[in-house]
Amino acid sequence: MAQKVGPFGGNKGDAFDDGVLGYTGLKKVTVGENGNGVDCIKIEYEKDGTFETQMHGSVTGILKEFELNYPDEYITSIQGTYSNVARYNTTIVKTLTFKTSHGRTSPMFGNTAIFSTDFVVEGKAGTKLIGFHGRSGSALDAIGAHFFTSASPLKHIEPRGGFGGNAWDDGVYDGVRKISVRLNCGNISYVRFKYVKGSTSVKHSHGKMSEEPKEFKVDYPNEYVTSVEGTYNFCGDVTSLTFKTSKGRVSTGFGRSSDSATVAPVPTPVPTPVAPVPAPVPAKKLEAKGGDHGAAWDDGFYEDVRKIYVGQGDSGVSFIKFEYDVGKKLVAGDGHGKMSLLGTEEFELDFPNEYIISVEGCYDKVFGSKLKL
Repeated sequence: MAQKVGPFGGNKGDAFDDGVLGYTGLKKVTVGENGNGVDCIKIEYEKDGTFETQMHGSVTGILKEFELNYPDEYITSIQGTYSNVARYNTTIVKTLTFKTSHGRTSPMFGNTAIFSTDFVVEGKAGTKLIGFHGRSGSALDAIGAHFFTSASPLKHIEPRGGFGGNAWDDGVYDGVRKISVRLNCGNISYVRFKYVKGSTSVKHSHGKMSEEPKEFKVDYPNEYVTSVEGTYNFCGDVTSLTFKTSKGRVSTGFGRSSDSATVAPVPTPVPTPVAPVPAPVPAKKLEAKGGDHGAAWDDGFYEDVRKIYVGQGDSGVSFIKFEYDVGKKLVAGDGHGKMSLLGTEEFELDFPNEYIISVEGCYDKVFGSKLKL
């Protein structure tokens, strides 16, 4: 199943939709930029083991590439801006930035504008981007994306077999790369799973090592385990295991089955790709509250806020400054207002475990002045 998000931008140009072409992933994105913004986007997709390229817009400037470590890495979200451009007499995409399942962030492509609208394109829970859609002509007018979603929610299925031994639970991962099984006197005595979590591999083993292991490799992320079948005897010992995959493959039988054994098929849901870092919710710009004098300012959007400095004047708040976070790096924002002799008060958050959820304040006219502060 796929989730369609967007598009964001203008309404001119011709509509395009790569999401209906059956692609399973993408390897590289090339963005064309000129002095007005993003003029085109070119995507190298994968389908049935081969790569195909789709291009939307017109090349009028410089082409810049962002390559993924395919198939282990995928795009989880797009951040960008759009605004009206006089040259095209319409609204086009001004900037694009891509974030991946490995926690990487691409350079910003395009050109910024003072008066532009921010947007975020992302699926649920950091799901995998599998295709773009939008509008294009002389430039990239609008952009959206299709994200892979699970056909069914994740389930916790109770174990089958006996009640002896110690309980274990490996938890939830992005996928399984390899399964190793060892036998002892014909029964399953040991299992080891090699999981994938973002860009890393994690191994968990259970039981006692005995005979030489037998292995079953899974072509992750193009293949995943869909079910586990097995048998156990009347003592509760697991005597055989069989794994089936999304490509129709069946593992060689691990262990032995018998007429007196109980067959225990255990279906597993289609996995949902999970980003190692939770993707942010779509950004929403709220109008400023207060007076209408002074110079307008806008720090834009960042991943998080780390610290806030507030300066107090004779009649109210005279100064404010924020320290932001981008990709685990500290970015100091510009100061706004004027510092007074009273200095500033600091409010530091327990980053990354704490974040701001609301801002409350009050404003009023200053005595003897028409200004509101």
